[in-house]
Amino acid sequence: MPRRRKSRLQQRLEYAAYRAVARALRSASNEAIVRWGAWVGMLGRRVLRGRDRLASRNLRMVFPEKGDAERRRILDDCWRHFGREALDSIRMQHLSAEEIAERCPIVRPELLDEALARGRGVLLISGHYGGWEVGGLAVMSRIRHVRTVARPLDNEFLERDLARIRERTGTEVVDRRRAARALYKALSDNGAVILLVDQAVQPHEGVVVPFLGIPAWTTDAPARMALRLGSTIVIGFCIPDGSRHRLEFEEPIHIDQLGDGEKDPEALTGRINEVISRRIAACPELWLWMHDRWKGTKPGEGTTSNEQ
Repeated sequence: MPRRRKSRLQQRLEYAAYRAVARALRSASNEAIVRWGAWVGMLGRRVLRGRDRLASRNLRMVFPEKGDAERRRILDDCWRHFGREALDSIRMQHLSAEEIAERCPIVRPELLDEALARGRGVLLISGHYGGWEVGGLAVMSRIRHVRTVARPLDNEFLERDLARIRERTGTEVVDRRRAARALYKALSDNGAVILLVDQAVQPHEGVVVPFLGIPAWTTDAPARMALRLGSTIVIGFCIPDGSRHRLEFEEPIHIDQLGDGEKDPEALTGRINEVISRRIAACPELWLWMHDRWKGTKPGEGTTSNEQ
């Protein structure tokens, strides 16, 4: 369904509120960001009650062995975490590349350098975990001409602001509906492509593989691109570290080192999901439980065929 277009008055009011928040955050202390962010997160819990109920169901499905009180604690910590991340990502968008690198150092950056040195492009894979927006800025501060995928915002004034930030970092954002050709071109030119792959897709857009131990529709586009072009897959996670962050990479996946049984889009997609799932299970409060990740595959729903 097409999205309802916002009036220009509504867009201007939203933009004015955003600019006021952005100005306040530039001079805010780290302690204030933590305090305000936790408040924003818990406000989100109260306002977005449907999402809170969905997240509770997801947690109960994935962690049936945990008690109700423990799952509630995880979810409240999750709301607070994403409130803080929302404010921090707004503040960091206006920092210089040097300031971003100082606030979010990359652990073992040589893994990224070595992957680019192989000359076949790099697929930087992550999920809606930790500070993914901050992690993306950290990568963009180090590498020029990064491409990523997103849908356009429904506020033209905010979209213009983001376009200026992307231009400063050399990042190109591709509309997901027309992304394939642009991403293949970037990888063929030995560029870096950033993709978040932990959300549900339509059956015709992916395959069913386990995610946190439960079958889930998952995009297999990264696996197909890597297998076709020989691109290196690097899975990374941006971890909150006190008032800052750090960006950690898993060991890269080199296509030329895979066995015959691993050179399959479904098998490779499953391997990517396994890495992301392991991180989430270790620190569940850092993942976005409010998304309907198992839509179409939840126990009792059945799995919709992906045949056309």
